[in-house]
Amino acid sequence: MASVSDRKPARRHLLQLGGVSAAAALLGSCTALPTSGEVHESDVAARDSSALIQTAPGPAQDATPEEIVRGFLRAAVAGFSDDFDTARKFLSQGAADQWSPLEVIEIYSGSTERQITVASDGSVTVTAGSYGRLGSNGVMTPARQDALYEGAYSLAKNSTGQWRIVQLPDGILLPYGRLTQHFAAHSLCFLSRDRSRFVPELRWFPRTSLARALVEGLIGGPSPWLASATTSLMPRNAGLTKEGVSIKDQVATVHLTSESDPGSSQGRGLLVAQVEQTLTAVGEISEVEVLAGATSLGQAQDLPALVPDVGGVIGMSGGAVVRGTGTTRSTLATAQALGVDDARWPSLGADGNVYALSDSSLLCLPRDRSAASVILSVGDPSAGAGGLGAPVADRHGWVWLLAEGYLTAVDAEGQRAVLEDSWVHGQELVAFDLSVESERLALRRSDGTVVLAAVLRDDSGRPVGLGDPLELPPPGEAQAREWPGALPPLSASWWRLRRRGCPPGPAGPGRRLGDDDGRRQWRRVGDR
Repeated sequence: MASVSDRKPARRHLLQLGGVSAAAALLGSCTALPTSGEVHESDVAARDSSALIQTAPGPAQDATPEEIVRGFLRAAVAGFSDDFDTARKFLSQGAADQWSPLEVIEIYSGSTERQITVASDGSVTVTAGSYGRLGSNGVMTPARQDALYEGAYSLAKNSTGQWRIVQLPDGILLPYGRLTQHFAAHSLCFLSRDRSRFVPELRWFPRTSLARALVEGLIGGPSPWLASATTSLMPRNAGLTKEGVSIKDQVATVHLTSESDPGSSQGRGLLVAQVEQTLTAVGEISEVEVLAGATSLGQAQDLPALVPDVGGVIGMSGGAVVRGTGTTRSTLATAQALGVDDARWPSLGADGNVYALSDSSLLCLPRDRSAASVILSVGDPSAGAGGLGAPVADRHGWVWLLAEGYLTAVDAEGQRAVLEDSWVHGQELVAFDLSVESERLALRRSDGTVVLAAVLRDDSGRPVGLGDPLELPPPGEAQAREWPGALPPLSASWWRLRRRGCPPGPAGPGRRLGDDDGRRQWRRVGDR
């Protein structure tokens, strides 16, 4: 049995990774498990001749329980090269048959040592500072500070008098440094409810079967927190045939069962678009053909790019809202049209409406009008700035901002959206951001907790609530910046959300976050 607990260890080392402090827990009075050693030959051939082959020795004659567990852990880390055959040699036949090595991947810091203890009853416990957990569905969950992984192992002698493991946790214990060697982070492309945009969700899948795993991820659907804002054209009974995904000359042929056919031409085009957008992010794939049984599902339906070209930076210059810099700069709203000379934090809607703040009011200049109007005010106007945070306009005609610490959405006429029965009511927030396709929010509470949530809308696109929250460890408490898979909509290398009282910078949909693997879906507010 394995568990991750939040109790603090007797001794801890602080690791500095990418500017984020990560706690790695240790137990003080245990035998250290080495994390490095000599390279050994193995009599098991690698299943993938193109992969980097790593080997570990099998169980030694008359090895102690501690040595058996230590050897098993080493063989499990090297198991991606031999389909875990060597690791199974440390198990009894019954345990080997039941063990699922990829059911869960427990990640620990490779720069700290795993600890192994043998109890008086002969049971063995392995302990390490937990970085996080990767599930079989590819979802990464980061661990909180000081969290410990503990795995319990039971051993017994076999018919030849050799110790073997008879009970153990599913999955393997993998050093953080080996994660990207064996797994790749890619976006699964689902669809918005109106079927007009891709909604990506980042997952981690084994490199040895990446294309097939990505299609299986699409068939499995989005994570629960995202499901309420997305749809998929994969039928409930969809599946892959034995042929799975074959790749030749950079063309991937996806062999779905005949029951996977959506039926309509539009449904087929959207399903192919999902598969194509997902698979062409894999370097060796440039084209995709999707078959349902013997039937080709045809061409992908055209949808806006996952990372759209949204133009230049939106900012302020001389009291006017402008797009671009230098000779490419164009004026979107003059100070005269705004009616003030102290506007700040501009945002540009998909419909061309310009939004900006002035003191404690939100201004809107519709595209077809020459003068802006106040659509939202909070507090005492004479109090100046501070009641409203930087606005961001979504593609449905709504603008989002923090009003006195509470999440608020209004349309161009000043009508507020009522987020019914929402868990966000009464919670003071210090930061938020909205994804480019407008279906996801990231929120930071005043206690530092970061929450991801889907935006619930009616058929007209009006926000009516937020989906179930996905709570993440606060930045600085865990390795949030190091786990792109745990931050589905966010860039792994950029963690700045809209905050109250920040100096103005480039704002709005003219800028987005930059990162690879489909992670560039977040509008950049500017340097803080």
